[in-house]
Amino acid sequence: MANVFSLRVRCVVAACLLPITSAIAQAPAAVTQYLHKMGLDDSQIASAAAGKPIVKLLPAKNDRDVVVFGVIGVPVSATDYVKHALDPGRLIGEGSPRFHIIADPATQADVRALAFDSSEYRDLKTCQPGNCNFKLPASAMKSFREGVNWDAPNAKAQADAKLESGMLTLIGGYRSRGSAAMLTYDDNGGVRASDAYSALLAQSSELYDYAPPLQQYLTSYPTNRPPGTREILYWSNGHPPHLRPTLTLEHVVVYPSSSGTTLIARKQVYASHYFDGAFELLAVASAGPEAAAAPIYLITVRRIRFDNLPGGVMNVRGRVRDGLVDETRSSLQRDRSAAISAAKR
Repeated sequence: MANVFSLRVRCVVAACLLPITSAIAQAPAAVTQYLHKMGLDDSQIASAAAGKPIVKLLPAKNDRDVVVFGVIGVPVSATDYVKHALDPGRLIGEGSPRFHIIADPATQADVRALAFDSSEYRDLKTCQPGNCNFKLPASAMKSFREGVNWDAPNAKAQADAKLESGMLTLIGGYRSRGSAAMLTYDDNGGVRASDAYSALLAQSSELYDYAPPLQQYLTSYPTNRPPGTREILYWSNGHPPHLRPTLTLEHVVVYPSSSGTTLIARKQVYASHYFDGAFELLAVASAGPEAAAAPIYLITVRRIRFDNLPGGVMNVRGRVRDGLVDETRSSLQRDRSAAISAAKR
């Protein structure tokens, strides 16, 4: 789903990438147990180890949540994968035609390229709480509705300028106050983006089991930052399958745990359409100290909370779920190819 799946949760676990006939026997027991827990049989695990993506939907507790699981083997070392994982166009801005890594502190240059799609910006003219095609607080709806001269030839430029200003405000607030600065979406009943994120984070039990300091940081950001942590804030514009062009603001945290496993978490801070929240976790672990160049598995779980997409005759929800499965499969294949190419540099 491009950047907005980018809106996903991944865990990367190292294993020996061997021929399909012996991959399962050689894989670390913990990896195999985890994949079995996710509902994969031995033949599917072997196929994944050989480089074929295995992707499936997982049950979700909330009917507005979509959870997609996928796994693929990659013949590079964990060290090489981590070294290039944050290259622009990989995890950062993956599949998006436009994205930008934001400086700290952010400046006008960081939002200068932001713009509404010409196919939809005029929808802002009539935005009201409970009746708006954009995920915005009521105050922003009023600002667009009343603060833009919609009859002027430069109406779009005026709307784009308000978008730039609002994004700068959100970035500054988020970096100083964390989730407390995330917006309330009044397009559909006043949903707090921070509440959606907290619910998705609570479902990601891997954090509690394997990386308590990272879980604490993701809960209390910007306080309690673990030593050695790196992070990136970036925006991207993508076009999810069957949906409108969507602008997202995402926060990526790279955490080297004491066990030697590197965890990469991605949090959706804002989305202009459809997504109340999204969370991704990526863990990169070697097969052991004696296997520095051992291949890895990429195991992804994407947790996304949608607003009220219609089902029934329209079946937007079903088409979106199918699109997420397809995009997850494509994303795993792209990431595998990119990792192999980067390791050869």
